[in-house]
Amino acid sequence: MKGKRLLILVGSICLVLVLAVLPFMTACAKPVPQTLKIGALVSLTGFASASETLIWDGVKLFQDWINEKGGITIKGQPYTIEFVAEDGQSTADGAVAAATKLVYDDGVKFMVGEVMPFMNIAQGTVTEPAKVLRVALYNCYGPDEYGAKTPYTFIANDCTVDFMTPNLQYLAEAYPNAKTICVLTPDDGSPPYLEPIFKQKAAEEGLTSSGFVLWPLDTTDFTSFTVKALATKPDALFLINGWPIHMGSILKAAREMGFTGPVFACHEDPYDIREVAGRAASTEFYTHNLAMDAPEMTSMIKEIAKLAQAKYGRVSPTYVWGWSPCWSLVQAIEAAQSLDPTVVKDTWEKMKSIETPYGTGKMGGLNTYGINHSVSAPMPLTALKNGEVVWVKWQKVPLP
Repeated sequence: MKGKRLLILVGSICLVLVLAVLPFMTACAKPVPQTLKIGALVSLTGFASASETLIWDGVKLFQDWINEKGGITIKGQPYTIEFVAEDGQSTADGAVAAATKLVYDDGVKFMVGEVMPFMNIAQGTVTEPAKVLRVALYNCYGPDEYGAKTPYTFIANDCTVDFMTPNLQYLAEAYPNAKTICVLTPDDGSPPYLEPIFKQKAAEEGLTSSGFVLWPLDTTDFTSFTVKALATKPDALFLINGWPIHMGSILKAAREMGFTGPVFACHEDPYDIREVAGRAASTEFYTHNLAMDAPEMTSMIKEIAKLAQAKYGRVSPTYVWGWSPCWSLVQAIEAAQSLDPTVVKDTWEKMKSIETPYGTGKMGGLNTYGINHSVSAPMPLTALKNGEVVWVKWQKVPLP
């Protein structure tokens, strides 16, 4: 009997110890990571696919990087990030179909993409009513594309209107004899909005516009459009919007026609533009993009280049274009400590600073776009000089 009582006593003591330790063990146990799916609407087919496939590669680089760092944590719960891509097919209909699948089939609450104005407008017809927070990769100043009408849309790359003032200022500084500018731009729905603001900003720098030449998106031969632009006798050309294949073709045509003045372009890859134009034509050309091997690149850009070389065997500035909106988005989600897009939206638009591959940025855009949803960061300016990609400088972006 004594042995049995002793056994019962020992068992009771062990039970008490287990019950005492169990809450401590439970508290110390790490939560199992869950997966946060984020949609990526990118054109993997169609005329925009050459560049947007690189954007998607940049998104995947970011996914690897953020997950290696442990993902993000919301109220103690860790999340790994999974980007789910849908092909926008370089068309408005494709953007609607892709956005619909991501929102209603995949159930995403957050999304990155697209680039072209008509696709951003089409995508917004799905994401805005569903209150899905999206980070568009670009915008061309159309009110239906981005602004007060799109409260669930943010921008985390510098865009057309953003680069106008610093590039016009650089033109006036570097080429004081250049007084007239002709613009070549795709007929993608944005010229009616871009032309008046470009003329206004040019006038502020003592410059005048000699014309706006529009070319159709399905154009493959830019000869006639370049002839029309040069007939206005410009001192400089501005290539507002388009992909490297377009800009490189225009640059090549202009040089072959004897134009020697400076040519400015928007956010496109100088390496790809040089490949299209050829080295002989690639001079006195400027684009607000990166010289990836320049020592002035930020530590994050250098890290992206290293990761890209290891994963893809090449380095492209367009990878950074894909990375940047993803990095801004996950920072906003973690700052909000919520997976509710409305809570994240309200938090993000009030953030005083946010880190970007280009350096520390801040929120802006209220006076420019009617909404305080633009991440404004230092803007890179790179040139093609005698066939070489040459770093120029970091520019300040006045984005009130």
